[in-house]
Amino acid sequence: MASTFKNAGMSVVTTDDANANLYTASGVTAVIHALYISNKSSTNTAEVDVKVTTDGGSTFYYVGKGLFIDVNNTLILDKPINLETNDILRVVGNLNVDSSAPDLETYASILEIS
Repeated sequence: MASTFKNAGMSVVTTDDANANLYTASGVTAVIHALYISNKSSTNTAEVDVKVTTDGGSTFYYVGKGLFIDVNNTLILDKPINLETNDILRVVGNLNVDSSAPDLETYASILEIS
């Protein structure tokens, strides 16, 4: 078994579709060691959903729903999330109260096992 450390990062989108997929365990099993979600706004709090699928993308389950991130702050999920082959980690931002898109970035520290 080979183990490889990977990183994944993206600007968080507000559409709950494939554009919100941060990481897919393609042909490997993986452990998400930590997930960092940063709110870059200096005026608006942000709300985010974190989901995983266990069937390659048909059904998602919430790891965190409606998680609030204060202005200029970072939310850290530091408990492992185990993914099997083809499982997906998705991060979706929710629109701000004024209907503007949140200013969020996310980064994951990942261990792939093949």
